[in-house]
Amino acid sequence: MSLYCGIACRRKFFWCYRLLSTYVTKTRYLFELKEDDDACKKAQQTGAFYLFHSLAPLLQTSAHQYLAPRHSLLELERLLGKFGQDAQRIEDSVLIGCSEQQEAWFALDLGLDSSFSISASLHKPEMETELKGSFIELRKALFQLNARDASLLSTAQALLRWHDAHQFCSRSGQPTKKNVAGSKRVCPSNNIIYYPQMAPVVITLVSDGTRCLLARQSSFPKGMYSALAGFCDIGEEDRVSPCCLGQS
Repeated sequence: MSLYCGIACRRKFFWCYRLLSTYVTKTRYLFELKEDDDACKKAQQTGAFYLFHSLAPLLQTSAHQYLAPRHSLLELERLLGKFGQDAQRIEDSVLIGCSEQQEAWFALDLGLDSSFSISASLHKPEMETELKGSFIELRKALFQLNARDASLLSTAQALLRWHDAHQFCSRSGQPTKKNVAGSKRVCPSNNIIYYPQMAPVVITLVSDGTRCLLARQSSFPKGMYSALAGFCDIGEEDRVSPCCLGQS
């Protein structure tokens, strides 16, 4: 019995370690794409794109549920060309995640139309006919999507909405420019950087009797520690960060 329990524990530890290792690897890869425009452009070559129209995702019906089709860069370029659009419109896409094999996933809205957009909005009916799907309001389709697509499309919609609402600098009034990944916008006139809003989720003190778990950053003064706080980026799961400063 003890041998069986030992084997079970080792298997559980192995899968937990593998899951954590995969998460860390994906997080580091996504961070690289967000910070390196050239790396992100390269990732687009082999990546996949989810399409939206006026913040509604393209979905296809299959066995009483919705599927979110993905398109390669080549397929997207052909689609844009067929509708008389320049491939430069792909620059409006945003990075929303990646697979364990480091296939980057992007989202592009073909319906948002503003004074600063690269191209005019594409007509919805023609796009749906060509793509053999429908642009459906995400709130109505959310519970008929699988967990991965629901998470990715929620992230995509929130990020696309943020970019649509933050095209101008609040200080200079000048147009801002997004980086390739869409993780930030910069005002060329004063170099102010705008990031999507991050929301605090929880602040906690992990304790074990008379002991507690604290953290510190390299920038903290000597003797300063903090409790742990969880934050959510747009559409992201909780992540832990030092907060609630204290000194000892």
